[in-house]
Amino acid sequence: MIYLKNAFLYLLTFILIYIEIRGNSFLSANEYFEVLPFFIYLYYLATFNFSRSSVSVLMLNGFYFDLFFSDNYLGYSSIKLLFICIIVHFIYTKVGSGIIANFSLFYLSVFLYKFESYVNNFDISIAYLLLICLPNYLLFQALTSNLRSDVFSAKI
Repeated sequence: MIYLKNAFLYLLTFILIYIEIRGNSFLSANEYFEVLPFFIYLYYLATFNFSRSSVSVLMLNGFYFDLFFSDNYLGYSSIKLLFICIIVHFIYTKVGSGIIANFSLFYLSVFLYKFESYVNNFDISIAYLLLICLPNYLLFQALTSNLRSDVFSAKI
């Protein structure tokens, strides 16, 4: 059953990466908006469910991304994804769960996630990153509020 769950997670995250790449290429006419569904999954994983079993999922996703969608060396994206998860998980456990701390951590992790595009273009400002982070953070908050609610304990 564990292998079936991991295989389902591999498939789901491969689909999320593909949706992110294709969705952002479709939205490339509007440079101030990006949809980051794989990153939202990565951030959710890092804040709430980071464990040893998620490391293999991240490693395979990084290899998949490097093989098909980037010009990086094989394994670069795996290291980047694991680094982001470790940093986010460490800071989240130490700082807490205030809204300003969460948004700052989300902002920092998007910067680490999109680091290559910021290194190549020095023209990109902090406000541009804020325009990318705000709708994705609101989407993350909407998803986590729906995923975390316990339906059976709610009073009617």
